[in-house]
Amino acid sequence: MTLKMRIFAHIFFIFLFFLCGNDTVFAQKKTNVILEHSETLSFDKANNFQVLSGNVRFRHENALMYCDSAYFYDGKNSFDAFGHVRVVQDSMTMNADKMYYDGDTRLLRARENVTLNDGNMTLNTGFLDFDRVQNFGYYFGGGKLIDPQFELTSQTGYYYPDNKQSFFKTDVVLINPDFTIKSDTLQYNSATEIVRLVGPSHVYYGDYTVFTTNAWTSTRENHGRLYDYSVITSTDGKRITADSIAFDKNQGWAKTYHNAVLQDSVRKIILQGDYGIFHEDPQSGFLTERPYVIDYSSPDSLFLHADTLSFFNLDSITDMLKAYNNVRFFREDFQGKCDSLVYISTDSVVNMYRAPVLWSEQNQLNGDSVKIYIKDSVPDWIHIIGNAMIVSLEESDSTNFNQLSSRESKGYITDGELRKIEMIGNAISVYFPKDSDGSLVGINKAEGSLMTIFLKEKKLEKIVMTPDSKGILYPPDKAPQEELLLRNFSWQDKIRPKSKDDIFRHE
Repeated sequence: MTLKMRIFAHIFFIFLFFLCGNDTVFAQKKTNVILEHSETLSFDKANNFQVLSGNVRFRHENALMYCDSAYFYDGKNSFDAFGHVRVVQDSMTMNADKMYYDGDTRLLRARENVTLNDGNMTLNTGFLDFDRVQNFGYYFGGGKLIDPQFELTSQTGYYYPDNKQSFFKTDVVLINPDFTIKSDTLQYNSATEIVRLVGPSHVYYGDYTVFTTNAWTSTRENHGRLYDYSVITSTDGKRITADSIAFDKNQGWAKTYHNAVLQDSVRKIILQGDYGIFHEDPQSGFLTERPYVIDYSSPDSLFLHADTLSFFNLDSITDMLKAYNNVRFFREDFQGKCDSLVYISTDSVVNMYRAPVLWSEQNQLNGDSVKIYIKDSVPDWIHIIGNAMIVSLEESDSTNFNQLSSRESKGYITDGELRKIEMIGNAISVYFPKDSDGSLVGINKAEGSLMTIFLKEKKLEKIVMTPDSKGILYPPDKAPQEELLLRNFSWQDKIRPKSKDDIFRHE
C-alpha cells in the first residue's frame, strides 16, 4: 500500500507549464498574443479573423506556439490552431492536433492526440483544458501519465494549483514495478504528499491485495490508514479486515481497530478482536479487547477466548498461538478453562497451564498442567502432568462422583469419546458401582502404582490394576464420609463453558 515519493511528485507537474508563476502563459496581467511568423496570411471578413498557414508561430509571454494553420482573432487576442500544434516553454512541450487559446480569458483547450512532456513524464489524452480564472486544469475522455517509475490512466484528471491537489476519477489504474492500484477516485496533494483512495479501490502489492473504499497514505512517511472495513488478502490464504487499519511500512507494523477479523483459509482459523497489532518481520502480533479464535478445521469447530491472544510465525511451516488470562474454550465434544495456553503447529500440542480444567461429556480432568495432542485436527490423547484428577458424574446420579487421582494421567480418545485412561503413580480410585437395575452396589476404593480405566458408551466399563494394588468395597451405607471424596476433589461444573457464547463469561 505504500507509494514511493517519486511516483506522485510529477503528477500534473507538467500542468505547471501553463499554470504557475507570473512569467508563464497565464500571468494575471493581460498581455497580447503576438503573431511572429506565417508563410501566408489572408483575412476572412465574414468571420472577422485572419487565416494563417505555413509554419505559423505565436508568442505569448515566454511561451512559443506552433501550428500548420490558424484562425487569428486579433481583436479578441485569441486564435484557433490546427495541424501539428506544438507549445514550447522552457523544457516542457505540448503537442496536439488542435488547440483553442484565448489570451484574455486565460483559457486553453487542446484537442486530439494531446501529448505533454516535461522531460521526465508524459501525459497523453484527447482533451485537455485549463481555466486560469477558476485556476484549475483538467483532462477528460481518458488520459495516461507515463513516468519511468509508473503509468497512470484514468477517464478524467484535475489539478488545483492553489492547494496542490490532483484528482483522478473513473477507471483509475496506476502501475508501478512494486504495486498496482485500481480505483474509482485517486487524490494526491503534492504539498503534503498524501494519497487518498475514494470509492471501490484495489491495491495489488506483492503477495497482498487490498480492497478499500476509503484510505490514505503518506508517500513521505510511508504510513497511512484504511477505513470502512477495508480487506487485506494474501496469496497464502490470509485475510484481514477491521473498522480501520493503520499501518507503517517503514516500521513494518499494522494496527486494527474495532471488529478486526483475521482468517487463514489454509489452516482454517479465524481470529477476532477489537484491537490488534501485527508485525511484518517476523510475522507476529496480538489481539485484545474481547479477542477469540475459531478453529474450523474439523466439522466440530473450536471457539477459544482469552484476555490476550498472541501469534507468531516462527518459520515457513511453524506457527505458535498463545492465550493469556481467563482462557476458555468450547467444542461440542470437549471444553476447557485455564490461565494460559500455548499451541505450536509443528507438534500439534495444546499446552494448558495454571489451574487447567478439561471437560469431556460427564468427565472432568484437571492437574498442574495439561497437554492435548491433536491429530487430523481433532484431539487424539491427553496428558495430565502433576496432581492428575479425573472426576465423572453420571446424568442419573447427582451426588456420587467417580474419582481417579495420580501423579500423572494419560487419556486416549477414539471417535471423539474418551475411551481409555491411564493413572500413573500413586493411583487412587473411588468408584460407585451399580447393578443392572441402576441401584448402588457399594463404594469401591482402590490404590496402586498404575490403573487403567476403560470406558464404553460414556460409562466406566472396567478398571485394570497392577498386582500390588489394594482396595476395599464398602456397603452403600457403611463407607466413612471421608472416604467418599479424594483429597484434591473439586467439581467445577459451574465454570464449564456450556456454549460458544459462554466462553466470554468470567467468574
